[in-house]
Amino acid sequence: MKVFLISDISDIDGLTPVILSELAFEDFDYHLLHVTKLDEYLKEKIQEKFFDDYDKVFLTDLCMSREMAEEINTLSWKDKFQVLDHHYRNLELNQYSFITVVDERNGIHESGTSLYYEYLLKHYRNEFLMKNSVSYMVSLVRLNDTWEWKKFGVEEARYLPILLGYYGIDFYIQNYVDFLKKNKEFYFTKAETILIDTEKRRIQEYIEEQKPNVIFKELDGYRVGIVFAELYRSELGNELAEFYRDKVDVIMIINLNRSLSFRGIKEDYDVASFASLFKGSGHKLAAGAPLPDGLKEKIVDFIWKEVQAS
Repeated sequence: MKVFLISDISDIDGLTPVILSELAFEDFDYHLLHVTKLDEYLKEKIQEKFFDDYDKVFLTDLCMSREMAEEINTLSWKDKFQVLDHHYRNLELNQYSFITVVDERNGIHESGTSLYYEYLLKHYRNEFLMKNSVSYMVSLVRLNDTWEWKKFGVEEARYLPILLGYYGIDFYIQNYVDFLKKNKEFYFTKAETILIDTEKRRIQEYIEEQKPNVIFKELDGYRVGIVFAELYRSELGNELAEFYRDKVDVIMIINLNRSLSFRGIKEDYDVASFASLFKGSGHKLAAGAPLPDGLKEKIVDFIWKEVQAS
């Protein structure tokens, strides 16, 4: 069987399905992208008849628009697709036979990785997928992505994103494919532990540096703390939301080289709903959105005008 995977490039929850696929299938290809590019990519590949060469196409940790789902639903080979997503704002798309969106079950929040792993165990179980090392890594990814590591006190779930930052996407994937094939139990090596301890100190220093830089605004009934930052969006956003819990409902992180990120810690405020104001989506306490078109050019123009006016 020839398999193609499309997954989110943004974090370990999007990357781990690639690792799982390498363990599950012999004939396997993949493509990573941001969710904002998904519809465009699918339309292009459908027109090219790209998927004709594959027996199964998985989409993990992301979901197409309703319009794209309607288009795929008209295809005779629609059941070749299997979408596995956990963003609750996509729950309405469960009406399509090839889409499964699960945000929470029995009080536990799911992730793209955990849903994909469950699907693979049900349909493509093998000796690699049954290893304790694999199931434990999946649990760490889920705890990290849902931020439930803090609730359950599993700090190890913080470490995989740290290693991704050091390794880069390609090496990270290949490293864990090799590791999981060789090892029955999951662990971090001595060298990795040194890297992790060093980076944890850097993260905390970075957060402390950013605390005085927060700009406070209000929008659509939300009190917003805004910061310009490029690193550690989850750790930074959650720490700032806690530090300024009496002043803000949402932390907005502007990365001028990437995107907008939103974090919150208050159950009464829906971060994904706030992100939708910026054409974004996500979860109740974590979400993202694309940068406005032409933002960098507008910033440059503003700086030039300021200089010329002085």
